[in-house]
Parts: sequence; structure tokens; C-alpha cells
Amino acid sequence: MALLFGNRPFEFFDFFSLFQDGQFDMSKLNYVQIVEKNIDSGFKHIEITGDLIYILPGILSPETISRLIELKQEKSISYSVHLPLWAIEPAAFSPHIRKASVDSFVDVIEITKALDPLCWVLHPTGALTVEFMNMSLPEFAEGMMMQQFTSYATNTIKETLERTNIPSRKLAVENIEYPFDLMYPVIQQIDLSICFDTGHLLAGFSGQISIMEFIDKYYDRIIELHLHDGKFPRIDHKPLGEYDLPVRELLLKLLEKNFAGPLIYELNLQEAIQSMDYIKNNIPEALI
Repeated sequence: MALLFGNRPFEFFDFFSLFQDGQFDMSKLNYVQIVEKNIDSGFKHIEITGDLIYILPGILSPETISRLIELKQEKSISYSVHLPLWAIEPAAFSPHIRKASVDSFVDVIEITKALDPLCWVLHPTGALTVEFMNMSLPEFAEGMMMQQFTSYATNTIKETLERTNIPSRKLAVENIEYPFDLMYPVIQQIDLSICFDTGHLLAGFSGQISIMEFIDKYYDRIIELHLHDGKFPRIDHKPLGEYDLPVRELLLKLLEKNFAGPLIYELNLQEAIQSMDYIKNNIPEALI
């Protein structure tokens, strides 16, 4: 069984391609065509960026969603959706900001429900928690803050599930720059899934654990992977084969376990194709 590889079309830097001579040219944007270009490049799974509905209002119009549904049927592809992560804070001190984060999550889930995505990926905390983690607080004070942030994030996730009625296992918590060992009990408690981001782990964001140890420890809840290379400290989102990701060992392990979820390159299209070529040349078993 071949592994399912995908990509996330229209990354942050693609946004700037819409500017010409200092003017924003929305006529140059056709999201369906961008998705088709990724499919034509060989990717069978597409992860949609939820932030787009706020950056480019109207980009995921009902007509666009209908066309994406048609593409799913015509091309035998699947979707997942990355919930908003820019300018939200699910673990904020302010209840107003937490509510706004839930509202943003709910908006995107409701807009994309018709696509029947394999999962919705969620960052359980945001930039505020990272700022506090970098303050070099006394150990007891940092522990108290992390406990509070985790409690806020838990409530935000629960409210999102209550308001959308999606199955809890279709909400995948991503390992980010927050101690994953604090989030895992929450994942178990609420019965959530995991999106394993390989680059985040390699960059040192998610604890002192190896790629293969993470797979072995959390495999039963991993529903998708964000597959990109990286190294410590703080280098991620690089094409495969450039840094420390044990690509062959990882992919063979996933094949051995008959992993059926998507492996998504969080890279631009050129880098994603470069990474696929790396797999073709070094781990062809993953494509058969």
C-alpha cells in the first residue's frame, strides 16, 4: 500500500504574488486552479489553510466549495483543513480573545464541513504562550502559567467541539512550540487525534523526543503528518533530505503500520515536488 502524500496550496509567501506595482490584484487569484495545479503535480491530498477566509474574504465562497467537492470526486482526492493560527490565542487570559478564537475555528469548520475533510488541524495555543515560555521565569512560576494555559486551551477545544458537533477524533492537535507532554493528557481526556509535525519536533519545539519515539508513543492517535525537514535549534519547513529527518526509517515504519492518513508537505509547490523526487530516489517503496 502506497502512502498518501499531499500539499497545502497557497502558502503565506504566495500571497505576495497578488501584488503588482504596489497594487493588490485579486483577479490573479483562482483558488480552484491553485488546487488543480497541486493535483496535476501528483498530490492526492490537499490541506486547506483556514486563515485564508480572513486574509482574502470570499476566497472559499460557496461556489468554490462546490467546485472543490467536484474535484474531490473527479480526481479521487481527499482534504484536510488547518484551522486559523494567525492572530488567535486559544489559551489567552482574556475570555474575549478565547471566544474570538473559538468563533474563528467554528467559522472555518462550518464553511468546510461540506468537503468532509479527514480532519481539522488545530494549534492549541498561540504566540502568547511562547512569549511566556521565553521569559525565563522561575520553574514554579512557569509551571503555574503552563497549567493555566493548558486549562484555557482545553476549554477552547471543548467549546469548539460543542458548537460544531464534529466527532472529536476529527479534530487533530498539532505538536507546536508548547510542551506536548502537557497537551497529551488533554488529547486523551477529550479523545482527540494528533497531527504530527516532523519539522516542529526536529526544531526543538515539542520536547526532547526523537521522531521514531514520537511515532511509537503516539501512533494510535496520529491521523496525519506534516512532513518536512528541520534541525535543532529552530529550523523547520525545509525540503526532505536537507537536515535531520530520518525519512527512510520514518516512511518504512508508516508502511509497516499500514498508515492510511495523509503526509502533507508544508512547503511551496517547488519544494514539495523536490521532496517527492527525494522519496522516489531514496524510498520508492513508499510510492508503490
